[in-house]
Amino acid sequence: MAQEQGIAMVLVVLTGAMVTLLSIFMIDQVRGESDRSVHQVYGGTSYQAAEAGIDDYVSKLVDDRLYYLHYVHPGEATRREPGGTDVSSGGAQAAWTYGPSWSYANGKDAWRQVPTGCGPGPDCYEYNLRVYPPGASSPYVRLVAAGRRSGSATDVRVLETWVRPSSLADYYRVVNGDVAWGSGAITSGKIYANGDVDHDGTATANIYAEDQISGSVSMQSPGPGQPVPRKYDVDSNPNIRSQIKNPIDFTSFLTSFTDIERAAQLAGIHLDDASQHAWRLSFRTNGTIDIETCLRVGSNDVADVVPTCTPAVPANRPVPPNGAVYVAQDAIVRNAPTSGGVKGRVTVASNDDIIVADNISLVTPGQDVLGLVAKNNVYVAKYTPDPLTWSAGVIAQTGTWQARPWSGARKSLMTFRGMAATDDGGSFAGMFNTRDYGYEDTFLWLPPPWFPIVEDAYTVQFFRELPSST
Repeated sequence: MAQEQGIAMVLVVLTGAMVTLLSIFMIDQVRGESDRSVHQVYGGTSYQAAEAGIDDYVSKLVDDRLYYLHYVHPGEATRREPGGTDVSSGGAQAAWTYGPSWSYANGKDAWRQVPTGCGPGPDCYEYNLRVYPPGASSPYVRLVAAGRRSGSATDVRVLETWVRPSSLADYYRVVNGDVAWGSGAITSGKIYANGDVDHDGTATANIYAEDQISGSVSMQSPGPGQPVPRKYDVDSNPNIRSQIKNPIDFTSFLTSFTDIERAAQLAGIHLDDASQHAWRLSFRTNGTIDIETCLRVGSNDVADVVPTCTPAVPANRPVPPNGAVYVAQDAIVRNAPTSGGVKGRVTVASNDDIIVADNISLVTPGQDVLGLVAKNNVYVAKYTPDPLTWSAGVIAQTGTWQARPWSGARKSLMTFRGMAATDDGGSFAGMFNTRDYGYEDTFLWLPPPWFPIVEDAYTVQFFRELPSST
């Protein structure tokens, strides 16, 4: 009997021990599942925080395609320019004036709380951004965004995406109607017309027309090993809809003018004097602009006879960091007579006409860029030199671009590098025997400041998650 009681006691003890162990195991399991559940929530929300950082930055790119060259984002890590100067946003948008090259020597040292504030329970979330600008090897802006619980070193999620806003500057020529080129014309870069394209001469990039393409144009490959361009219109096979999903809405470009004027008032150069007929802007290779006020000579237009110009006050100003210059009257643009050339990234907008008065060159193509936006027309003045060479992105919102009416012996050559969008067609054939129109390839990744977005707001090249240690 005593033996049976002893065995029973042992069984009770063993059973109790097993129950205790099972309880401990179950508690650990529940605790582990709870921890995993919490980390899953944290990790998922961190992912969303990183996405929020990307979305916020892309929204800035839609408003200003060169945002990365103008500002350090409030959630962006500290940038270091090649000379060693650090620029931190300090939690607010900071101006960047050092050009298209920087590094992040301090790692992910700046975090910004997501706009919606806090997540589940008392936890808040934040993101960090690192931004890598486009260049000759890739036209995409690379964004690396990290998301985390505020102040936490765990549950970090890192995302990478490459994005590219579609700009008007992607095309060599955009016309809200019909456009034509004569036999002496050589065009490169894509051409688009909401009407007909009549092209003789030579083209080295695709031609798109919402109606018909005509003329004896010779379609030639732009270089060895590259395909011969094609013509796409309403009747071609395949037709234009196979390449461009919807017709380009020219009225969408008009918002660009308002954006430039506002930017010029806030942090650019804003010029307005109703007593003057024009302002003359002469670009210098040191990154400044000589500014003069101008009056007509007699009844002659400022594009027909060299006007009388007087230095403004101040007479010389640096290219503004945001690249916005607004002129309420006509704007006459040129290289300065000595040490002339565009250094920096700048767009000049005129509330009337823009007149090209002399050669215009870029100090460093691929780093420097010029935009010319006229509410009415963009003219080449009668007094330009022969040959004439100029480089710019051109928009004539309600008019055209063309040479002024010419009755003398025609000049020999006009060489243009850039792109142009005009409401009407336009021609330089009356003034120049040969017109060499070349698209500026760097516009694919460095368009003029404040140029409008077209088609979709932006294109995502790819999107992926990176290791949390990245």
